[in-house]
Amino acid sequence: MLATFLMPSALFGRWISGIILRNKLPWRYWLYVSIGVLWFAYMGAIGGYWLLFELDPDQFPEVLINPVFSFIWVGAFTTADLLLERHYFPSSNDTPAMVQFVSERKNFEVREDAILFIESRDRFTIVHTSEKDYPTTTSITAWSEQLPNFIRTHRSILLNPVHVVSTSKTSVTLSHNGRIEEVPVSRSYGEKITLIPRKK
Repeated sequence: MLATFLMPSALFGRWISGIILRNKLPWRYWLYVSIGVLWFAYMGAIGGYWLLFELDPDQFPEVLINPVFSFIWVGAFTTADLLLERHYFPSSNDTPAMVQFVSERKNFEVREDAILFIESRDRFTIVHTSEKDYPTTTSITAWSEQLPNFIRTHRSILLNPVHVVSTSKTSVTLSHNGRIEEVPVSRSYGEKITLIPRKK
């Protein structure tokens, strides 16, 4: 019965706490949460006892209007819920990184993990994805700086190592969403090939 009366304040505290933690909001927001938790706790207690005992002062326990008790109750519920959620439902921070560029005078934005490799062809480069190829005027050197996780295997090739399925002394094979590409490996970049993990 006690848990039922105080459940609205616990749910409110859990919901707001999750928002504050996810967005890393300033500490002052916790003060607002405290005020809201107390308000819900008092309203829940008063509403519950009004239904059961018609607010009979002799039946109303003082513990329900004790702010320390309210904070302990809501804190215990929120902490337990957060720990269980992180253990059984770990949040994914793998929000896909997006790459922005201009191709044929149009702005594009593609997922970084959709790019197989970038190829330099004299005055322009081509961004090869699993679905489409995008010609750009960005140099391969600039691409290397923008995509530090990509690996140069040739002076004209910058590949995405997450799509590597096999390697040899002279070439690397990439595969993603049904597209398979083989790119060359030069002697000057050959040592980097041994560090590339193979895609399972």
